[in-house]
Amino acid sequence: MRVRYTKVSLKGPMHLIKTVCSLLFFLALPAHAGELYSDAYSHSTMQIALETDGFSAGEQHWLAITIEPKSGWHTYWRNPGDSGAAPLFTWSVPNGVTVGSPVYPVPETLPLGPLMNYGYHGNSTLLFPLSVGGDFLDNTIPVSLVAEWLVCEIECVPQVAEITLQIPQGGGVVSSETAATFLTGRSKLPEPSYWDSNFTFSNDFSELLVFADKLDLEKNAQVYFFPDHEGAVSYAAPQEWYWTEFGLKGSFVRDPGSPVPAALGGLLKVTFNDGTSTAYELTPTLTNNVREDTKTLGAAGMPVWQALLFALLGGLILNLMPCVFPVLSLKAFALISANYKTQANRRKEGWAYTFGIWSSFMIIVGVLLLLRSTGAAIGWGFQLQEPMFIGFLGLLMVLVSLSLAGVFYIRLGFEGIGQTHASREGLVGSFSKGVLATLVATPCTAPLMAPAIGFALTQPIVIVFSVFSALAFGLALPFLLLSYSDTLVKLMPRPGIWMEKVKHGLAFPMLLTAAWLVYIYTIQAGAQATLFLLVAMVLLSFGVWLWQQTTSMLGRIVAVAAVAASILLITVPLHTPQSPDRLNSPHTELVYSEEALAELLREDKSVFVYFTAEWCITCKVNEQVALFTDDVQNELVAQEILLMKGDWTNRNAEIAAVLAKYDRAGVPLYLYFPKGEKSAKVLPEILTKNIILEYLANS
Repeated sequence: MRVRYTKVSLKGPMHLIKTVCSLLFFLALPAHAGELYSDAYSHSTMQIALETDGFSAGEQHWLAITIEPKSGWHTYWRNPGDSGAAPLFTWSVPNGVTVGSPVYPVPETLPLGPLMNYGYHGNSTLLFPLSVGGDFLDNTIPVSLVAEWLVCEIECVPQVAEITLQIPQGGGVVSSETAATFLTGRSKLPEPSYWDSNFTFSNDFSELLVFADKLDLEKNAQVYFFPDHEGAVSYAAPQEWYWTEFGLKGSFVRDPGSPVPAALGGLLKVTFNDGTSTAYELTPTLTNNVREDTKTLGAAGMPVWQALLFALLGGLILNLMPCVFPVLSLKAFALISANYKTQANRRKEGWAYTFGIWSSFMIIVGVLLLLRSTGAAIGWGFQLQEPMFIGFLGLLMVLVSLSLAGVFYIRLGFEGIGQTHASREGLVGSFSKGVLATLVATPCTAPLMAPAIGFALTQPIVIVFSVFSALAFGLALPFLLLSYSDTLVKLMPRPGIWMEKVKHGLAFPMLLTAAWLVYIYTIQAGAQATLFLLVAMVLLSFGVWLWQQTTSMLGRIVAVAAVAASILLITVPLHTPQSPDRLNSPHTELVYSEEALAELLREDKSVFVYFTAEWCITCKVNEQVALFTDDVQNELVAQEILLMKGDWTNRNAEIAAVLAKYDRAGVPLYLYFPKGEKSAKVLPEILTKNIILEYLANS
């Protein structure tokens, strides 16, 4: 019996996006079956075959599924490597019948830039054992299959097929074409290994010792190990193999901080001198030499140059994060006004802006280190765990908004249009924008920032300040480079009266930032304190308005008193933290504690833990677009995975310890503990729902 099905495509393929540093990738959304596209839109086909013409009760049979991508495209092995996704097969069969796990053919290495993936160019045949119980009495076996797989070239396209089969009683061998499918499929399977092996984990490297003799393998044969679990090796790093007195040993680079898998298998592919190759299934015993001292982990896991590079790139990417957008509007406005300034003034302002960012970073880092030296469990963004600071920042956003709206003027670098620009705009405004950029950027953690900051905070003070200086320079670099580019300045529109209207419009993004800060303040300090904050904002607005309206001594005294009262109101200790309303979830969410998590793991429960904070915009975006989507939440329910939340909105020493354990200085952090495993799979900081679904599916 042989049935051929053309794939069912999605409504619209989404691209697989890989960043320059290859730490982020976004898979297209899961396929929804039922929409069949013509062959012009197909990127692969799937065939299913039964090895016999029917079934016999009490016997095991074999099914073969062959996936063939378009020319130049590829599919993935059970461990896809740095990116991609393993195929998913969901079978529905009657009681007394089971379909086992697939047996994969030997994969190829699929290098792509700095990434290394595992999969197949051309067709790949996966074999599934079909076991029929001896007491199965029906004449036919109804089989339903939903198959999902990913095919990639540069872009990636999810594929899905729904198949229904009726397998009759029988048992004879079928056509020669079907026999050839199974013969070819089995010829590409790995062979069982008769060698013992041991896999040793250390912090930044791992080793595989295969107790083989040189007589078993040609001395100069090429060897490659395909691990079937994450955390064993860094896929893209070269593998080093050599003979020892005990056997063949492979040495691998290992990603620092990655969890040690509870079980590990893999394939040892041996390419002989005549060009032929054979792969052997290995199931090594495991030796864990990973040190739990997080400071040692950080120091051993990343060279200083890499931390500096990650910090610089993280600072650059930080310019694109939502929390920095309001300040970007101010910088854009300053650039528009730049073409009436002298080249020397533009460059001075570029460096003043850079110095504003750098000095602010240094102050924050200095205070952070001072507090940590006293034993405080704090990390990056710690100041946003203080309601008083949130209140102060909210007042500052209102103050900036009033200035932009024309109620009064503060030195933000563009209020002197049409006057003596060098003297009126000066360096103070540029420096102030740098400080403001730092204040609003600290709630964000951009890609590459977390490992760099986590590393830095375990190092001597010189390295700490060097890494954070690189981060500050990365944040300032786009504006600094633009201040040196005469060509780009000439492309800016000429200043004029229209700029005053644009400036007024820029008040509203700052007011939105103030509204967000009020929300955070409510979470931290409670509704009563929020009322005081809102009154403080009104008093501040009244004070600056009155100062502009009067020159009398009494009027000025009242204005100063109103501003002073607004600042005093945010210091009132009315902290009654409220639990934030969370998004709808189809199952109960647990509150994180180390003891509660340990108890669940002892009970062999699957647990997904997410560490977040109400002031972390990256966290909120991840939760909206990925974690709390229906597809992810339904999958958590379907797999009986418990959801646990670690809220770091206010300081929490226990959560700070977890962040340190995984070399993170702040949130977000996402950990998945599959059933029966005590080690976590660490998800990326930027999520899509497909990234989460892939981790859940590959557990």
